[in-house]
Amino acid sequence: MSTEFVPAAEVRPVTFAVHASDHVERGHRRGEELRTGIASTLDAYRRYFSHLSITEAAVHSAATSSWQRLQQWWPTGAEEVEAVAAGAGIDVPELMEIVARTEIMTQAPAAPTECSAVSHTSPGASVAAQNWDWAADFSTLWHFNDVGAVPGQHRHVGIAEFGMLGKIGLNEAGVGVLLNILKHTGDTAGGVPIHMILARVLAEAGTLAEALEIIDSAPTSSSSIITVITAEAAVQVEIAGELKRERRARAGSGADGETGESGFLIHTNHFLHPDLLDGALELRPDSTSQERYRHLAEAVVRFEAERALARGGEPPADGAAESDSAAHTDGAAEPDSVASTDGAKNSSVTVGDLTKLLTTGPGDAPVCCTPAPGAAYGDRSATLVSVRIDPARRQIDLAPGSPADGLHGNRRFQL
Repeated sequence: MSTEFVPAAEVRPVTFAVHASDHVERGHRRGEELRTGIASTLDAYRRYFSHLSITEAAVHSAATSSWQRLQQWWPTGAEEVEAVAAGAGIDVPELMEIVARTEIMTQAPAAPTECSAVSHTSPGASVAAQNWDWAADFSTLWHFNDVGAVPGQHRHVGIAEFGMLGKIGLNEAGVGVLLNILKHTGDTAGGVPIHMILARVLAEAGTLAEALEIIDSAPTSSSSIITVITAEAAVQVEIAGELKRERRARAGSGADGETGESGFLIHTNHFLHPDLLDGALELRPDSTSQERYRHLAEAVVRFEAERALARGGEPPADGAAESDSAAHTDGAAEPDSVASTDGAKNSSVTVGDLTKLLTTGPGDAPVCCTPAPGAAYGDRSATLVSVRIDPARRQIDLAPGSPADGLHGNRRFQL
């Protein structure tokens, strides 16, 4: 297999758009139409698992255990996965090597790559964005995912790796999800795949509350952070093995004693909720998570100050006031509760604003991630997709590469 990869911004992914009478037919069509991509993705993950020193026996055992848990937790989703495997001409445990790849990789000493996400809660106009980073060698192994509604399930649009039912996206009810990987001493293989939790939220959740109920009900075993975004609000759900905790944007008090509300939530790849810090781990020894978090926190403070001045108000004193909704593991100011003036609050934050926050260049923390020249296989991460979600408008923008690449190839989907 070639050690070369296609630069993320040059990728022009296929669009899988499926309309079917039920979830089984839909799954079978996914398997048939994406058979080549599924086979390539399975080969790529098997190579990657081997690189991470996860044995074939361990991969098979973990995939089988996750399949069993999925059947118990979401029988309808399991039936669709079974149909995808049949359509692709492979066995279910083989497909589960893709679907449950996050759970399988808990058996590796270090997780491979990292992501950055930011959201803004403003009732009726909340928005979210993410730079989805993954191994650069997987730059062509994802697609636009336009999944038609079937009885009891919503239409949803987003991105997915070949073989997965869903990943990052937005449904027609205005419920969206983002995903960052985390690492904890409580992680094990064999739980319900995080990507099936995302798929179920997109398929079934009609409200923020329903999305959170679905996530809470899942018997998880690996660690991640799911950001649920609706027009109403953004909520981060940190998952540490079986444990789950929510983080929400909250009002804070500025140095002048007046209460303001920014609504920003950011997340990279380390735990923030105080209940989950015991046992929290960095993804890898050279993790940039703390550095990227600090960069985004400072960028939010600058953004809020500029916004306040533009509205004729005063910039927040000393940046941001801390919120009791999160813990600080690195001493950085938390932007979730940046104090803002009334004028600034009345101006909605847009997905364009979030995109600017997520755009970095040479010398900055690598929020926009580009592989170092000459980086070896398994040690070259890249921002594969830039995602922007505006639930009130039922709109999602998906662009290959990072915002720093110019968002060429962007696709806007209107649900």
